[in-house]
Amino acid sequence: MIAPRITDSDCEERIAFIRERFRCKAPACGGCRSCRMPNGKPAMETFNAYIRGEREFASIAAELWKF
Repeated sequence: MIAPRITDSDCEERIAFIRERFRCKAPACGGCRSCRMPNGKPAMETFNAYIRGEREFASIAAELWKF
């Protein structure tokens, strides 16, 4: 699955992508770690700037996994 570009998607589509890609249940997860983010935060929090349309998914992912 490819992340929707900010210019071609709305907030709801980006949320759906993050939830599906990482199986994130935040905010109801209680720290379930099913998303397995390297920073220990839920995927919804980690990719919040992407969800809000401020930064592309790939930019944030590159920082997290040092591509």
